[in-house]
Amino acid sequence: MKDCWFFLKLFKPHSRWLVGGILLSLVTGFASIALLTLSGWFISASALAGLVVIDGNVLAFNFMLPAAQIRALAITRTLGRYGERLVTHEATFRVLAGIRSWFFEQLIPLTPGRLSVLRSGDLLSRMTADIDALDALYLRLLAPALVAIIGVTAVTVFLAFYAPVISVSTAFMLLIASVGVPWMFNYLGRVGAEDMVVLAANFRIRQVDMMQGFVDLIANQAYERFSHFLQQFSDLLINTQRQNNRLSAISSAITFLLAQITVLLALVFATILYKEGLLLGTDLVLVIFCVLAVFELVTPLPLAMQMLARTQKAARRIRQVTEMSPTIPQVIQALTLPDRYDLHVNNVSFRYPDQQHWVLKNISLDISQGTKVAIVGASGSGKTTLLQLLMRYYDPDLGNILLSGKDLMQLDSEQLMTCFGVLSQRSQLFATTIKQNLLIAKPTASGAELSAAIKFAGLDKYISYLPEGLDTWVGESGVKVSGGEARRIALARLYLKNAPVLLLDEPTEGLDSATELEVFKALSVFATHKTVIMVTHREAGLGLVEVVYKMEEGYLNKLF
Repeated sequence: MKDCWFFLKLFKPHSRWLVGGILLSLVTGFASIALLTLSGWFISASALAGLVVIDGNVLAFNFMLPAAQIRALAITRTLGRYGERLVTHEATFRVLAGIRSWFFEQLIPLTPGRLSVLRSGDLLSRMTADIDALDALYLRLLAPALVAIIGVTAVTVFLAFYAPVISVSTAFMLLIASVGVPWMFNYLGRVGAEDMVVLAANFRIRQVDMMQGFVDLIANQAYERFSHFLQQFSDLLINTQRQNNRLSAISSAITFLLAQITVLLALVFATILYKEGLLLGTDLVLVIFCVLAVFELVTPLPLAMQMLARTQKAARRIRQVTEMSPTIPQVIQALTLPDRYDLHVNNVSFRYPDQQHWVLKNISLDISQGTKVAIVGASGSGKTTLLQLLMRYYDPDLGNILLSGKDLMQLDSEQLMTCFGVLSQRSQLFATTIKQNLLIAKPTASGAELSAAIKFAGLDKYISYLPEGLDTWVGESGVKVSGGEARRIALARLYLKNAPVLLLDEPTEGLDSATELEVFKALSVFATHKTVIMVTHREAGLGLVEVVYKMEEGYLNKLF
């Protein structure tokens, strides 16, 4: 339960919406109970009106007042129900949006070191389905429970003025319906509800895997096998959901049965009180209808409590990610960035968390501002890892890295990233327009700056052929853009950021020789007064640099 309480604390910024929704729920609930109660009394009183009693007097009552009250209650219930749905759902959407923003903020320090241990489908499931499951905390748990507590207490007190014995018996049955039944079905459905969260997450993981590897599955004639495996997961998820739905149906039936038993008990007690002259005929009907109506407040509770286990499991899965320790500790009092960008790597050794193998072994490297360096070596030799240490994605296990004499571990990571412009072998394009993909590097870039970046990257001719120009949609992960044009967009980003240190990680991997030549030509002009650190396993582009090192099995040696 502590996981749910943790997220309830995040509801505080939206407390006015949440309280407003609960108040409207109370108004709607009281209006519904009062409407049925008053209607029962009104019908019975109308039937008795005009009858001649023994002493010759005629029983009469004010017809207009209760009729007007019934109309007012009907209107109040209708408007209250609409307002309650509007406000509670608005509150829920605001809360979920706030939790998503909070979740992304927690993920930033975990990138990329800790998040790399999670599968993309699992992380996606936690960001979407698990956070969506938290809507039950307010909509199906907190609000209904508070409304039921307040409403049941008020109705019990109201009934006590007419018939204390009916008030006590109704309170007892309501206690069973609102506490006993929900607790029992929460216990019975806990395992199934938790399993549904895990099964649904695994199902999404396999869906993502299949979509990402669809081409390879078809090429290797493995689609049917993977599809069959996915179908097995789907069947297991459906069967688990079916079992929980049976429990939901049984809990609703038991609650309905308790309501009918309570009405029957109230009718028996009311009849006895009427015969003893302790309860009027019209009041008898009023009490019975009130008892019948009050169960509307507790009907949602068994289903809500059955969902509690699912909500707790989802909350736990989210917290498991956010409580992962980051690969780099936060600096309490960060030093200011230096005016120069001389890099000094001093006897650095590094291995990834939970691994015994050393990726980098006693690396030392001095790169003065404006120097252009290449590091060559086979794939997996540790070249990219060295770049990640320079950007402080990780901290060295041994040794240190200095930026003009200041240890990177004493600098603010976000400020440090302003020093580096990165062109990697796989630059991510987002599902938006070319223009928005460019503005990632500099959101405030003017039209002139965009035009200069486009011309620098050689995109001007390509964009001139597009009917929508810069507003052309690039598709999911840039599927509508060729590899060469995607690399040019990344190059234009590099130009827009205009950082003093350029980190080039296999910058022309997968490009044809003509495009590769154009990219290096553009880089040579752009990088004239900048520091360049390029890692590659190819000889192409070495004319861009002044010094070449070789990385081999974690060791760095100077070639020329």
